[in-house]
Amino acid sequence: YKGGEAIAPGEAFDPTPANIMARTTVSKVGNIDVAYLPKKNRGETVFASIVFRFGDENSLKGKTDAGSFAGRLLMRGTAKRSRQQIQDEFDRLKARVFVSGGMASANVSIETTKENLLEVIDLVAEILKEPSFPENEFETMKAQTLTGLESGRSEPTNIAVEAMSKHFNRYPKGDVRYSRTLDENLEATKAVTLNDVKAF
Repeated sequence: YKGGEAIAPGEAFDPTPANIMARTTVSKVGNIDVAYLPKKNRGETVFASIVFRFGDENSLKGKTDAGSFAGRLLMRGTAKRSRQQIQDEFDRLKARVFVSGGMASANVSIETTKENLLEVIDLVAEILKEPSFPENEFETMKAQTLTGLESGRSEPTNIAVEAMSKHFNRYPKGDVRYSRTLDENLEATKAVTLNDVKAF
């Protein structure tokens, strides 16, 4: 019998707010705020969370659906790789990565090893900067969204949430914070085009 490869042990870590603050370093990379919390994890595992925020209520007006589809399509392909090639590369790098976004932000969650972190970040940058927005993926996602909305029409929870949202809505139609009805969501989803998504 031969044992497996030795795994680097982690450290005993005091998770109190005071210790976390004492060990966290805050700096800037360009105009991006960055916080580092060094900690020895089992297997030299690294965790990263990235959030890019953009737009305001005026620049995002009328772009709710285009932004939502753009964010959901980010992991579906880039100018250089297909959806499967992206996943294969993350598997090779022993990385679990989730890239998403919406009307006002793009979000990244990373779990990988220390030695692979830079390669993972390079691939994440490719996903964020060079998305291909494949037409077949867009059409599939649009059909799934419409089916999901229609199937929720008779769900008591959805009906209650819509009623509460409309009751407390304080914004005019067209405002990014406006609370839409199911029918309005269906109409907007049907109207969004791939060109809208790419423009966003």
